[in-house]
Amino acid sequence: MSYEATVTSKGQLTIPKEVREQLDIEPGEKVLFRFDEEGGVRLVGVPAEPMDRLDAAQQRAASLELNAQELIEREREQWKRLP
Repeated sequence: MSYEATVTSKGQLTIPKEVREQLDIEPGEKVLFRFDEEGGVRLVGVPAEPMDRLDAAQQRAASLELNAQELIEREREQWKRLP
């Protein structure tokens, strides 16, 4: 599934409603743009509270059948690749 958005002359972008709902992004929250090795970009919601981030990481770890330490290492590697 994919969605299209248009960048304004000010460099702003409206995240489509379906994407905001899927990522549970509320007005005023931050998002992270992650770039991969192939030149693609991934949009990720950034929870405001550290404990929310930990809960989200644990949920991702469970779905990937990883333990929390393995997921932390994967996240660190992703952050190192950011420009």
